Amino acid sequence: MESTERHLPPEPIDGHVRACIAFVRQAVGIELDFSPETLPVLDHYASNVRAEIENRPELLPLTANAIGAYFGEVVRGRIPGFWRLPSANVHDWSVCSKVAFLSFNPIGVAYDALFRSNEHEGPRSMLRVAAEDREYLTRRLETLPPVPEDEYFLFSTRFEVIEVAAEALRARLEESGYSETEYSDDDYEAELRPLAF
Repeated sequence: MESTERHLPPEPIDGHVRACIAFVRQAVGIELDFSPETLPVLDHYASNVRAEIENRPELLPLTANAIGAYFGEVVRGRIPGFWRLPSANVHDWSVCSKVAFLSFNPIGVAYDALFRSNEHEGPRSMLRVAAEDREYLTRRLETLPPVPEDEYFLFSTRFEVIEVAAEALRARLEESGYSETEYSDDDYEAELRPLAF
């Protein structure tokens, strides 16, 4: 399901991604390359910057937007997908899959990673799926091995869950005879139901 070609994201996402790459390069000396293998580096960076954010809370939005945008780009390139930015409010942003009806807010995933919790003022990070897929996907995700509490909010863990969810929903489409289906921005205009993961 991996896309080989990376198209630049819309602004302001591209600016946030460039900031993330610079932050990580400066902090840990590693160049992020949009591969899933860089997500443990992003986890390490989030862990290191957490104490700084506690001392300087004004850094939270900048940091969360940067690392969330990078995470969104890794996912967008893998499943493949596109960004929806219906407003300037990060709570409304999402990455949407083209190959399965699935979306989520990467900035919310970043807030979860920074707080090691989903109790925060940032965007919600839950997967959003069509109503008819909710029970099916819940059952599929319940078959995944349990994750230790200290790994639950890692970018690398979240990536694996999103990838499994997209593959399961795509397989369901193909089994139903809709293998040519590709979703667009218009398809995501309708209300989507959240699924916690």
